[in-house]
Amino acid sequence: MLIEQIDRLIAGRSLLDHPFYTKWAGGTLPTSSLQEYARQYYAFESSFPRFLSALHSRCDRADVRASLLENLWDEEHGEVNHAELWLRFAEGLGVSRDDIRSAGWNHATTDLVEGYRRVAADAPVAAGVAALYAYEKQVPGVAASKIDGLKRFYGITGGPALQFFEVHAYLDVEHSEHEAHIVEDLAVGHEAEVLAATSDALDAWWRFLDAVDREEVDPAA
Repeated sequence: MLIEQIDRLIAGRSLLDHPFYTKWAGGTLPTSSLQEYARQYYAFESSFPRFLSALHSRCDRADVRASLLENLWDEEHGEVNHAELWLRFAEGLGVSRDDIRSAGWNHATTDLVEGYRRVAADAPVAAGVAALYAYEKQVPGVAASKIDGLKRFYGITGGPALQFFEVHAYLDVEHSEHEAHIVEDLAVGHEAEVLAATSDALDAWWRFLDAVDREEVDPAA
């Protein structure tokens, strides 16, 4: 099955294997690096609903649109939306909302956001959803690891600063399951593009983490 090939690509570029996350999990990542990560990640989190919206508007299948709309609703509705939850995490790290919202994007962050924007707007819908899946499939495990690290090493033991990760630890299980079905349903004739989109997304995420990881070594780099 195509989804099994996609899962093998994800396993080969697992975010939890990246040094940035292994240091987070082990408590050796400086708080300043977490703070910069919070600034840069907000660029993706605040853009993510627009990727879903772009795919939703391009799909001619009502059942797929309904699934994407449910994901979009989870992301963006209400005062406690996911961008808001991320701002609360940043505040828990001592970074103000204004600092997060006004932060300049580094090159890797720009490439990550623009790459997702292009695949959501221009690639076959199955390929765009595969790029989402490459990320959301990993989120529950990553979120659980982050929560553990924050509690054990960074003094964040509960409350609003953990809500973003607590929500994603369970919600993206459902989202990624739906995305897997969509990819399988829509990928016929687009298999190569689906695999390419998956690989490109995984590479973009590793470059993003490379960039925020370098901040701790040489902030001027």
